[in-house]
Amino acid sequence: MALVDRIFHAAFGAFFGALIGVACWWLYGLAHSLNYSGPGMDPVLRHWVTWTSAALAVLGFVFRQNVADVAGDIISGIFHFEINGLPSHGLSTLTCVVCLAIVIAAIWHTTPW
Repeated sequence: MALVDRIFHAAFGAFFGALIGVACWWLYGLAHSLNYSGPGMDPVLRHWVTWTSAALAVLGFVFRQNVADVAGDIISGIFHFEINGLPSHGLSTLTCVVCLAIVIAAIWHTTPW
């Protein structure tokens, strides 16, 4: 039963990762953010959705129900960045690792080879 539980939480993470990927693509890939004034980072929707969905799916498989906390912290971080405010609580190490992985994936796919 533990494997079914892990697969369920991986699918849950992948779903919310896809939603977060679409939001990040809109805000940062196409440069519609209120606080980002540079060119679009990566206008390809598939890159954002694939990598954020995969990252949260892996986190859901490994950490099970804690993937909801990670997704919530990512959404909170995006919201607080957009309103130019600080979150009321500190970010967990896991959240920082996930955000760093998303930034590295964005840079990886926007760099021409």
